[in-house]
Amino acid sequence: MVSYRRGRVAIAPFFPALSLLAAVPALAQEPAAAKTAPSSASDAPADRYVLTARSESHLQFFQRALLPGPNGAIVTDETAIPFTEYVTVDARDVDAPWQRDSIDVEFAAWGQLWPTSSDYERPFDGDVQVASIRFDGGPAWVRLGRQQVAGGAARFARFDGVMVGAGQSLGFFAEGYGGYGVLPRWNEQPGYHHLGSAEGELIDDDVGAPQERGSNWLAGARAGYTMARLSGSVSFHEQHETGGLERRNLGLDVGAHPFDAGSMGARALLELDSMRLANLRAWIDTHAAQSLDLGAEVSHSEPALLLSRQSVLSVFTTDGYDEFGGTFALRMLGWLRLEGNGFVQDFEDSGPGARGELAARLASGRLFPTMVRVAYARVIAPENGYHSVRVSLSRTFSRRVRSTLEAYGYFYDQPILDYSTSSVFSATLSYRVSDPFELLWGGSLASSPYAAVDAQTLLRAVYEFDASPMARQR
Repeated sequence: MVSYRRGRVAIAPFFPALSLLAAVPALAQEPAAAKTAPSSASDAPADRYVLTARSESHLQFFQRALLPGPNGAIVTDETAIPFTEYVTVDARDVDAPWQRDSIDVEFAAWGQLWPTSSDYERPFDGDVQVASIRFDGGPAWVRLGRQQVAGGAARFARFDGVMVGAGQSLGFFAEGYGGYGVLPRWNEQPGYHHLGSAEGELIDDDVGAPQERGSNWLAGARAGYTMARLSGSVSFHEQHETGGLERRNLGLDVGAHPFDAGSMGARALLELDSMRLANLRAWIDTHAAQSLDLGAEVSHSEPALLLSRQSVLSVFTTDGYDEFGGTFALRMLGWLRLEGNGFVQDFEDSGPGARGELAARLASGRLFPTMVRVAYARVIAPENGYHSVRVSLSRTFSRRVRSTLEAYGYFYDQPILDYSTSSVFSATLSYRVSDPFELLWGGSLASSPYAAVDAQTLLRAVYEFDASPMARQR
């Protein structure tokens, strides 16, 4: 069976950007009334599956000036009116000829039309983000096509290939994957400079030779267990690009929930090419009392080891550092909550640092709630630091009218481009004209070392619709 579910249409004009969003009806779980419909004369259960589809259309209008000249030199700006379309389709529990509810299909893509002339953009561009089919054969499964892997040693990667996995009732599981890496879209765009290539030189504004797909591949595996109070896994990921090895990592993830009031975990990422830890983090959280939550954390990071081994940028990143500290949340009264955190840092080559925040959250009203949050933060870094103050207000005036207001202030220890402070103000006001139709207006005003005045505003109209025809049998 298949049925329709709620969808959304949104029109959002921007100044200086104009945005248009439109969504088609989503196909998902059938309504309760349809579930009771007779399936056949023999009362055989109806075959049910889930199909969702969504489309979003964005139309923007703005001016920009890329790559400003030195010392504030005037550069030529350009007017842009790009139109972007996003499409996603997802099907679950589709029957295979030999097994029921065993096939899942996922597809996501976008396309962009750039009608105005530009030295940096293509007239038409697009990308297929995901296009895969998965067959579930009980304890084992296999997925083919364009897909992604996240977490563990892989961190995040997209590839065209195959992933297989299996699990069993005791909680143990294993999976492996391999295929061709999805090439970054900007690899062959004019104006892109491929730093750290094997040739040791920059690619000029002419489009270079196409990359060899066979030189961009990846493979990996993950094995572990998961139970109610204990889980863990070991993972491996290796990825190559045209210049050679991009990264080769070994990952470890462990988590435990030994008692109801506490949990702990650890995560490590070892960069095998250098045999150094790119990241190590351990934490513990506890519900110390009915109104008090406490947490502690220690970590070590080397940001350069998270970059591609083929990129020259890996030698210009920040130093490695160690950090330890904790968090707390105290519910003093029904309407008052205090929360904060504090961390001490030790940078390998530039000395100590610290960061912390203390905030108060006030809430009142159940039918028409009001929430206020006031926070003070302090950051101390080897080269510079700052104080910051943030005030947030959210207010529901009635069933139809809501608003938000936020203000940020930053006060630098040392001026940045002759500016000692930065500030940001933003606000929204929404009005629900009817149950399916809502209007929202928002705006922001900012001042910083990089823009004396930056003002933006947004007007958005959202219409939600719900079409639920009678369910159909396949």
